[in-house]
Amino acid sequence: MINSKGQMFIEDNDIIELMLANRQVKILPSNKHSYDNFEKECKNYGLKVPFKLGNTDTDINWNLPDEFKDLDVLTHIKTLHPNLTADQLSRVNLELMEFEKRDHYNLLRFLIYFVTMLRSNNIIYGVGRGSSIASYVLYLIGVHRIDSYKYNLDIKEFLK
Repeated sequence: MINSKGQMFIEDNDIIELMLANRQVKILPSNKHSYDNFEKECKNYGLKVPFKLGNTDTDINWNLPDEFKDLDVLTHIKTLHPNLTADQLSRVNLELMEFEKRDHYNLLRFLIYFVTMLRSNNIIYGVGRGSSIASYVLYLIGVHRIDSYKYNLDIKEFLK
């Protein structure tokens, strides 16, 4: 699959075949498990692993448009929801600190961009699933439609 920026998305075994054919590839695995499998296969074929997997989302190129790269997430939330109570803002700040501890602010920026693109193109998406519904921040930016503040869902269920 090729995206709008001309980047190709392929499976791990296809990457190995390209490398064996001496094709230059610039890749980023989708997760640690994929990277571990890729690294193992490179070693099996005597190929040099062309990169190291970063430890944080700041090591990932999120391909965000410029207006989202340095977006202040708290300001964005306050703009979307100007009538949040002090208690609700306290919950938002608590969650944002947890996202920051895990170095996941770029993930939040990406999700804001993603939801913006879905909505601006009238694309329907789900109401929310799994542990993500415990995040009030994700609710406020529109990732899901379950008000975890209203239902007093514990953020720790999401950030395990």
